[in-house]
Amino acid sequence: MIQIELKARVANPAAIRGSLAGFMSCHGSIDKNDEYWIVPLAVKDSSFYGGSFRVRIRQEPGKVLVTFKEKSYQEGLEVNKEVEFGVSDGASFRQLLEKMSAKLHYRKRKMGTLWKLGERITAELVNVEDLGDFLEVETIFEDGSDLDLREIRSLLLDVVTRCGLSDHDLEPRPYSQLLGVL
Repeated sequence: MIQIELKARVANPAAIRGSLAGFMSCHGSIDKNDEYWIVPLAVKDSSFYGGSFRVRIRQEPGKVLVTFKEKSYQEGLEVNKEVEFGVSDGASFRQLLEKMSAKLHYRKRKMGTLWKLGERITAELVNVEDLGDFLEVETIFEDGSDLDLREIRSLLLDVVTRCGLSDHDLEPRPYSQLLGVL
């Protein structure tokens, strides 16, 4: 899958929540506890972070998801080619990572609300622990889809502007960089 997203800093979450309620449907609360693990590669490949890659373990109420991705930035968007799957036992998966000489790199927690606009666009109004409040707007496509990134950026930016935010509020840096753990 290909995930494309914009995120913006939010000074007044209550005002954003009110704006979202005017044109999107609320799909409840979210609580995402993420762990990012660095896994060394058996075969060195310079296209990865110093001969390693990252794996995210996300704990949400009632489920554990594992994700790895190829991240890029294009047209002012974060474009991620992701592979994601569920595991029934997060502790056992962590043991597997440790057996592969992986190391826990950092943790991140996001809490907030999930919003949807039709079938394609989702928004999360979240508080990221130690960083503050953000509006994340995204859409997902299947691998191999024909993507017009300018059109997608326009659709995502429309959600941001309808919430009273502007280009100046956009945060182009990944959370890992904001947390100082790049």
